[in-house]
Amino acid sequence: MHSAHKSTPDFRPTSDPFGKTYVCNSGHDSGFGWGKPFREQCYSLGPNADCNMTAGRDAASEMAMADSGDGDTDALAWYAPEFAALNMDNSTAGGDTLRHLFVLLTGLGMRESSGRHCEGRDTRTTNTGSETAEAGLFQVSHNSMSAHFLLGALFEQYKGLTDFADIFKSGVVCNAASLKNWGSGEGAEFQALTKACPAFACDYAALALRKIRTHWGPINRKAAELRPEADDLFTQVAAYIDANAITEI
Repeated sequence: MHSAHKSTPDFRPTSDPFGKTYVCNSGHDSGFGWGKPFREQCYSLGPNADCNMTAGRDAASEMAMADSGDGDTDALAWYAPEFAALNMDNSTAGGDTLRHLFVLLTGLGMRESSGRHCEGRDTRTTNTGSETAEAGLFQVSHNSMSAHFLLGALFEQYKGLTDFADIFKSGVVCNAASLKNWGSGEGAEFQALTKACPAFACDYAALALRKIRTHWGPINRKAAELRPEADDLFTQVAAYIDANAITEI
């Protein structure tokens, strides 16, 4: 699930899911990147997971499984009425369901961090321990890892990496308060990795949405938006990947 630099495809969707026009940074040779923050970048990880599912990677296959029907754990089941209203069918495992998961992930990232990859814990809360301090794009804490063994496997896989950080850093200033990690041990390491490696943050949160959706207040309240414009964008990227037989990003 690691990045390999390639020239940027010339996708030019007309509108941003959150009301901003996309501008393709076609001269930036850093993965498949736009030149601006998360709402213009998260698509890089959606197709990345799609490539890895094609290659038979277990985590991506778990992300792309059909709606489980278990709304207590699975965000796709919890959001089933909202997906149905937008004609986003998650009844079959595969690329469509994976794409819809990343549509939800995009809405969650904007709600939790406004797309800032280095966001630290919410200082309005008392979660200052290494296990409960939330961090990163999706404000995830280390204690979520017990929900599924593949979450821990992703953590081990991405340790020491910074995949897609160069893209997600564009236009973002990380201050000392955001970069501070709380506690010690593996929990503090998790916070640091979540902020340093956006690829890990996206893969981890996408899988966790299928296994422990109650981890997020915005998901529980259905405050994370589903935007069909995001689905349109991911569809274009998936088509590019298929047309060019890309298996790694």
